[in-house]
Amino acid sequence: MEVKVRCVEINCCKCCYETEMPLSERDLKRIEKLGFDRDEFSIVVDGVRVLRNVNGHCFFLENGRCSIYKHRPEGCKFYPVIYDVERRRAVAHDFCPLAREISISTIKKVERSLIKHVRSIFGEI
Repeated sequence: MEVKVRCVEINCCKCCYETEMPLSERDLKRIEKLGFDRDEFSIVVDGVRVLRNVNGHCFFLENGRCSIYKHRPEGCKFYPVIYDVERRRAVAHDFCPLAREISISTIKKVERSLIKHVRSIFGEI
């Protein structure tokens, strides 16, 4: 499941800069199948693998585009919908310039899958 956003239309990749995108074991294995080593594209922060930044942007960002778009991490597919731990629900991340375009129904559609993904990384939330 993924959230459709017009990022490419407006040439935005703001979320790819200084990314802190956590990766599930499933994400790691999928990207490794492309020939990358997990230590090449990710680092461990507080016990969780996250995408590595190179020169301030995601390891996979090349010329304003994701070089592994079809195989990108699940969190990237959900974005700008994120799980808000304090509110205990999925929300549109206001960091994204297009967050206001995400409907409540879209958020509700992906919430269960997003929570499952978050649990696969962090355990119970």
